[in-house]
Amino acid sequence: MSREAVFLRLFVLFALTGIPLYAAGITLSGRVVDENDAPVRAARVTVHPVSGSWSQEARTDPAGAFAFMLPEPGDFLVGVEREGYYALKDRAVQFETAQEITLVINSVREVFQSENVNAETSPVDVDQSQNQEHLTGTEVNDMPYKNSHTLRNSMELMPGIVEDAGGALHVNGSSENQVLYVLNGFDITNPVSGQFQTLLAVEGIRSLDLSSGRYSPEFGKGSAGVLAINTENGTDAFHFTATNFVPGLSFQQGLRAGSWYPRFGVSGPIVKGHAWFSDTFDSEYSESLVTGLPRGQDTRGGWAGSNLLHIQVNLTPSNILYADFLVNVANEGRVGLAPLEPVPTTSNVHTREFFGSVKDQQYFGHGLLVEFGYAHNEFSNAQSPQGPNLYVISTTGNSGNYFLSSTQTAARDQGLIHAYLPKFRLAGSHQLEVGVDADRLRYNGDFRRTGYEVLGLSGQLLSETLFAAPASFRVGDIEMSSYLLDTWRVSKQLQFTAGIRQDWDQRINTAAWSPRAGFSWSPFASGHTRISGGYSLTHDAVTMDMLGRPLDQTAFTTQYNSNGTPAGPPGPTTFTIGNAPLVLPRATNWTIGVDHQLFARVFLTAKYLRRRGTDEFAFINTLDPGAPPSLLPLPGADAAGVYQLTNLRRDDYDSVQFSARQKFSGQYEWMVSYTRSRALSNAVLDPDAAQPLQVLPNLVPMPWDAPNRLLAFTYFPLPQHNRITKNWAVSVLADMRTGFPFSVRDQTGIVIGAFDSIRYPLDFDLNIAIERMIILRGYRFALRGGVDNATNQANPTAVNNVMGAPQFLQFLGDEGRHYVVRIRFFGRAGK
Repeated sequence: MSREAVFLRLFVLFALTGIPLYAAGITLSGRVVDENDAPVRAARVTVHPVSGSWSQEARTDPAGAFAFMLPEPGDFLVGVEREGYYALKDRAVQFETAQEITLVINSVREVFQSENVNAETSPVDVDQSQNQEHLTGTEVNDMPYKNSHTLRNSMELMPGIVEDAGGALHVNGSSENQVLYVLNGFDITNPVSGQFQTLLAVEGIRSLDLSSGRYSPEFGKGSAGVLAINTENGTDAFHFTATNFVPGLSFQQGLRAGSWYPRFGVSGPIVKGHAWFSDTFDSEYSESLVTGLPRGQDTRGGWAGSNLLHIQVNLTPSNILYADFLVNVANEGRVGLAPLEPVPTTSNVHTREFFGSVKDQQYFGHGLLVEFGYAHNEFSNAQSPQGPNLYVISTTGNSGNYFLSSTQTAARDQGLIHAYLPKFRLAGSHQLEVGVDADRLRYNGDFRRTGYEVLGLSGQLLSETLFAAPASFRVGDIEMSSYLLDTWRVSKQLQFTAGIRQDWDQRINTAAWSPRAGFSWSPFASGHTRISGGYSLTHDAVTMDMLGRPLDQTAFTTQYNSNGTPAGPPGPTTFTIGNAPLVLPRATNWTIGVDHQLFARVFLTAKYLRRRGTDEFAFINTLDPGAPPSLLPLPGADAAGVYQLTNLRRDDYDSVQFSARQKFSGQYEWMVSYTRSRALSNAVLDPDAAQPLQVLPNLVPMPWDAPNRLLAFTYFPLPQHNRITKNWAVSVLADMRTGFPFSVRDQTGIVIGAFDSIRYPLDFDLNIAIERMIILRGYRFALRGGVDNATNQANPTAVNNVMGAPQFLQFLGDEGRHYVVRIRFFGRAGK
């Protein structure tokens, strides 16, 4: 019997075994909703008598419902707390018989709170069963992270996420395409590459939630985790924001015209009490400096725009309709500019993304809540080089024109049904969730590559790779999933979760089962300590570029003798999926963590994550599988190469994380974390390549492996009793990590010595900003000035890794110190 079948039988026994519990008394029940009558899940509701020392606590279910069994009638005080909402304190309730009440809590917006109204979800709550990192919208906007206009960069505020020199995100040691990215519950991952490429205004973000290791089987298609982006809703009051609406200057290697990132937001009622909207517009004109290149040839620029419209319509008190409409447009020049990649080697890239979704949430009573949803994505990407010349790879830096010209379009249609079933009691309370989702994917590719040359130490031609006639193709795929989750609350101090997910992919023609289980336990009566852990088996989705690769151009490589004559006829390189059965990549995840409340609002966390990825996709040269690793775009070979898709890649990740956090009144806080980790793989991973082309006999560090990382940030007010410092606040970010690893190669591209055995220097960023809130003519403004990389740490982004080259092991691309200015407008003061 398979392990999955055993787990499924155990799950059925787990859900059905137990003795019903009954209690006598008077029932006080009700729902918690926000200002738009939408249910608020996982809110903490407390009740205690006006005169008396006892109290009871309950958590709302997905429909916002709660219930208490009280010993006798009388006068009571009820309170509600939920992170991201104003706390409801001691509402008086009088009743003689069972009754239902509705409690309304208002969502918090980023408006420089001065009193303690922003309730925080306690990390020691037993209800928090997932292994999760959480960022609020205020943290995304307050902390001075690098390039703070981009949502992508804000994700580095989470200890488990690092960004490489090329801008790719790596969650807990994974490749970017091993994570699922969702917007308000829908998949927005680019189906071609599996990467996150959506532009969103940071001012419109309500929260970012990163779940890894153990998380709900509602989410699949990402073995390393799921990153959920939740956006702001409108209310019955109009709100306006505007940021960086005045162009700025940059102080980096002298005064220069800076990048401009104007952003605007407006939200409010469509029909008061029934329909609301929130619209955020994000635009940018960027000109970034790349150090290590000649003046005038050291900048890259472009422009981009994004607009997200979010709508909520309450069709009835129990039927809510949500809709999102997103448009992304971007045009970037000189993409790929780097110290060893001058302007002629760069490309111009034009991207478009359109997204629309609608979700109908219906509450049927008795705790039954069902969501029906549909979304449509469209992606397009056009890349063109600076000219038609061959790309030249040399030992002192590259030249010529990049060899890729392409147009790619893709679309995804997705539908989902998600239901929260009524709670029932069986040796405690059980909350069941069930759901299904289906995706239809389409991909069109048009590639017109030229070729590249490889030069040796003395400038001699070593090899030349040319691509055959242009290739145009169309591929499609269908994905279907279903899942079941039982959250079993045994007691106030103990909770178990058990679930299973099934994924099926048409092109791979296989079904994969994903069992998941977890626990959350508060061992002490004080409730100040929580121990949690669990196991999950997760899978990756099939990316469309992988399916299209066998239909792409054929490459022909000619090797040359030292006298410049061909060593033989050109050898073709082709790709194939082959006839061997494939399976969906899988990862086993184990997590354990301890959360402890040290003082009021001071929380300590220690957690361990172990992930073992197997059956990951890699194209392997079946004609020469034991060839030494090469760092060329296509590994050089003297003979033809046939690369077949296999499940031979293996990834290992382990991390231990310690963190401490404290939130003060308003939106002020501090956090410090240290992560010790290792990220290993047997694949030769290239951040610029979609799929690995070589597998090694042993595990080596991934190119983004960072064994040590110390991350700390804070946002705190200056003394408010002093007239000079009143209404001032300071934000600080310190991010220090081990430098990324790299390999040494010879003039032909073959790796010398151990793979990824040398590292960049220590990477350290210290960003400091000071901000003042002012009221001018009845309107609220926030003025911020700051410095990024205040210590002027080099933080190089490139290295000459060619053995024998004059600049061998010379690090390039120093980050340098630079200054930033931000102006924000919040509308009328007092609103």
